Amino acid sequence: MRQIPFFVMPGIALSHLREELEIVEGEHRAKLMLYRYGQRCGRALVESYGLSCGSISEVRAIIEPIWMEAGLSRMTVESAEDADMVVNLQESVEAKEGKTCDFARGYLSGIVSELTDKRFEVDEVECASEGYLACVLQAYEVVDTLKPSNKEEVETARKYNLESGYSYLIKEEIPDQAFDIFVDTAKHGIPSLCVTREYPEKVKERYSLKGIPFLWLSMDQEKVYSREPSNLALLYSDMKTFITENASCVVLLSGIEYLISQNGFQKVLKLLQHLNDKVAVTDSTLLVPISPLTISEPELKMLEKEMRSF
Repeated sequence: MRQIPFFVMPGIALSHLREELEIVEGEHRAKLMLYRYGQRCGRALVESYGLSCGSISEVRAIIEPIWMEAGLSRMTVESAEDADMVVNLQESVEAKEGKTCDFARGYLSGIVSELTDKRFEVDEVECASEGYLACVLQAYEVVDTLKPSNKEEVETARKYNLESGYSYLIKEEIPDQAFDIFVDTAKHGIPSLCVTREYPEKVKERYSLKGIPFLWLSMDQEKVYSREPSNLALLYSDMKTFITENASCVVLLSGIEYLISQNGFQKVLKLLQHLNDKVAVTDSTLLVPISPLTISEPELKMLEKEMRSF
């Protein structure tokens, strides 16, 4: 069993973290980041125990003592059936001065998701900070858009055999070769994620990609797989999760020029540096096509230092 060190964060420290995130990222993104970090903490706690459950009713039987480890609140499970669970939180350390239980929501999401090996999201139906007697959280199962489901493998030899554990910078005006490498890899059964500026449904149809998860770099947030291009923290979180949970995978990041236009070169470079580290330790592969004419020569040189040129 993997041993993961833990420490208890005082409630006041969580409050200070929220304040600083709101100043730097704004209230909306601060809530989202706290939720995401809560998910990671919940997953890590369950992983450290080596626990698993076959159903939501089994989760109900063990979740209260697990929850106590966080010290976020006192929990009572109100209902747990099929793919839905409702819990009450008393004395929440977050529910003060109009603030909602965003870290706690993520924590519950992470615990239930890791226990069941399914994706559960959590909404706060009622919050004590808004005058209710207790905070009420509802966990519900959703389709995991980042979970590969491609079971088909072609019998022919792979056209490309890139060395794993590296990121590759593919310099081309149109990302044809990058997609050719990605499709070749995906159709040979390698867990694959496509992050693209192009509408995913068109990409799936063009390359006959089935069961491959996509993230769409778009301001249109109506699609479950849409990711706001200026929210690099969320994009990194999703890509990091996929790479971590699917060792030896391949990830195509197409649309790097768009990300640079929305965030600036330095922020995108830092994103790539972090992804490069995750790729190295998981023996995975990152493909990054870019048009050399869209950035300056010094910027291109910096990218070439971080990645292998293809």
